[in-house]
Amino acid sequence: MATIISTVVITNNTWIKFIMRLSISTSNRFRLFFGVQFAGIGIYFSFIALYLNSLELTGAQLGLLFALIPLISFLVQPLWGFATDIYHRQRIALVVACFGVAAAMIGMAQAKTFWPILLFTVLHAVMMAPIGILVTALALEHLNRQSAGNFGALRLWGSIGYAISTFGIGTWLLDQGNIWWILPLYGLCNLILGLLALSLPDADVHGQSSWQEGVTLLQRQRGLALFLFAIMLIGFTHGIVNYYLSVYLSDIQAAGWVIGVTLALAAVFEVPFMGRAHRFMERWGVRPVLLFGLAMFVVRWFLYIFIKEPLLVLPTQILHSIGITSLLIVGVLYMDRQLEPKWRTSAQSLYTASFAGIGPAVGLYFAGNLYSSYGIQSVWIFSTLVGLAGTIILAFAVYAKSE
Repeated sequence: MATIISTVVITNNTWIKFIMRLSISTSNRFRLFFGVQFAGIGIYFSFIALYLNSLELTGAQLGLLFALIPLISFLVQPLWGFATDIYHRQRIALVVACFGVAAAMIGMAQAKTFWPILLFTVLHAVMMAPIGILVTALALEHLNRQSAGNFGALRLWGSIGYAISTFGIGTWLLDQGNIWWILPLYGLCNLILGLLALSLPDADVHGQSSWQEGVTLLQRQRGLALFLFAIMLIGFTHGIVNYYLSVYLSDIQAAGWVIGVTLALAAVFEVPFMGRAHRFMERWGVRPVLLFGLAMFVVRWFLYIFIKEPLLVLPTQILHSIGITSLLIVGVLYMDRQLEPKWRTSAQSLYTASFAGIGPAVGLYFAGNLYSSYGIQSVWIFSTLVGLAGTIILAFAVYAKSE
């Protein structure tokens, strides 16, 4: 065991020295990480529904597989967050998680029937769950050390990576029938992320934490619990669109290149919004920007009820970009202010588990049943109603307490 630990330490130090010789600044390492991370997300999550459909799985099997990842994420993300805050092991946990996802994709690429796919889906979900929360917490720590910084300027590189990957897959792989390539490409992205994570600075120790203190966080922050419930409802709809947008476009007879461009445009539009998110917050305040942006999701779902022409979907991606900036930039920063710095990773785990965990898990279950019985239009009606309820509750949650 000592030999293995020594080997990891030597490899880690050697890799960091190599990165430093390339003169890649810490901020640029975070930019590169976000870029590769969301390139992988675009490769996998935007097209996995089409890949699994090609294996001729049943509707019930697809629904279970789609719901498993967010449901497992909801269960394990807080555990990852609390454990890394308590034991102060954010960076090594990030490395293990990235390599774990890469390993899961090796197995997934070999699986062609339901039960092996289910097994590797569970492994993927457990290992993928902490990646976003850990790199976000480490990035916020990095910006905090600088006493100034723009999280949106780092995170927008994720949108650039997402745009490139979704356009590439939609343009060059879908129409050629090579959708299976998403698995090794996604695995490669996570292998690269694991190597990058080795070079990132670890989080500072802001104080001692305990499991007992961690499990009572929401009991001591009742207003925060209502905020997370609202985010969970919005997550219902966000999870649905991640899986069903490509299905929706396919149902309305969109060509492969149109699907790729539609997905890529959403990310392209995100870049200027994320880059200016701090200016919006400085001018109008965190709460108005958060609410306005998330309300744009509701408008988007409502328009999808009526749009039958694929090219008309393209301009609606601006609404997505406004909403995702609020969700992934403004919401992250709002959540970071709600708890002490020693619970920074846990705060992000609770936030992410709400909008990317239990919300999508439940939403995808209902969406799968609605789609099978009534078609895609019923999915967008459901999303509109749930998103509207979530936005109203969110308004009450953030204005019921001082910012």
